[in-house]
Amino acid sequence: MLILILDSILIVLLFTPFGLILSNENQKNLDYFSTQLLYGLIIISFIALSLNFFLPLNKNLNSLILLLPIILILKRKKIYFSKEFLIFLIASASIISILILESNVYRPDAGLYHLPYIKILNDEKIIFGLSNLHVRYSHISIIQYLSAISNNIIFNGNGIIFAQALIAASVIINFSYKIYFYNKNKNYNFHFFYLVSTLIFIIYKMNRYSEYGNDAPSHFLFFFLVSELLNSNKENIKDFCNSVILMSFIIFNKITLLMCLLLGLIALKKINLYEVFKLKRFYFLIIFIVFWFLKNIIISGCVIYPVKSLCFKSLIWSDLQ
Repeated sequence: MLILILDSILIVLLFTPFGLILSNENQKNLDYFSTQLLYGLIIISFIALSLNFFLPLNKNLNSLILLLPIILILKRKKIYFSKEFLIFLIASASIISILILESNVYRPDAGLYHLPYIKILNDEKIIFGLSNLHVRYSHISIIQYLSAISNNIIFNGNGIIFAQALIAASVIINFSYKIYFYNKNKNYNFHFFYLVSTLIFIIYKMNRYSEYGNDAPSHFLFFFLVSELLNSNKENIKDFCNSVILMSFIIFNKITLLMCLLLGLIALKKINLYEVFKLKRFYFLIIFIVFWFLKNIIISGCVIYPVKSLCFKSLIWSDLQ
């Protein structure tokens, strides 16, 4: 148990600084740190996806990537050596440890395609026509890349079990802190009741980590997306771009949540699109999307499998019947 707690603290400590790339401002509270960790997980997943085009995500490569957050931590000592960040570490590690300890075994479809695909990512660079080995490899989620890159010399193979728990812990802490803040200021608005009702639902219906798979993290992220859109400055270009990045990440986890794009259309009404093109994070989004669909084409011959209109029958590895 002690090793699990220490690993939980370390993985939060090392993964959170990646989120600085998409963070809008430097603060020191649980809202900011939990949001930064979520965006950090998106950045790490993108790094894993990009590297796998050229290299297997083996332990040595994954361990080398951890040098970046160590550098960021040392450069931002005022943030990461603060009492607030220590509280965030303890809170996150506690939730992660409880989730994992209370699960008997990691079993939702894991033996069928989650774990085999993670093993492939750790051993091989991207494989053309991989779906010909089995059709299940056409439906892989981005979270498997997050799991694969978590297998390093610090956590070893145990690192792959943390991905879903990191997302869950971030959202639970984010919602809890906002509820506390609203209650402290006696501000009982619509957002407050949304957070309370959603958190109750999470505690009641999403307390079995062994059943998380790809579905639960996608729903956690969707709940967080709605919260951010309810609470964001609708004219803030960076907030809008971050929301679209989050939407993309959700869809790459679970294509059936494509409906979340409708939320983006609502937010789009008050956005000056010309300003979006000035943001570096917009180009990050474009590259992320292109890489994901390119990965799909290389693996299955389809942009989205098995939509026939989005498949390239001329590709010799296309497995569409």
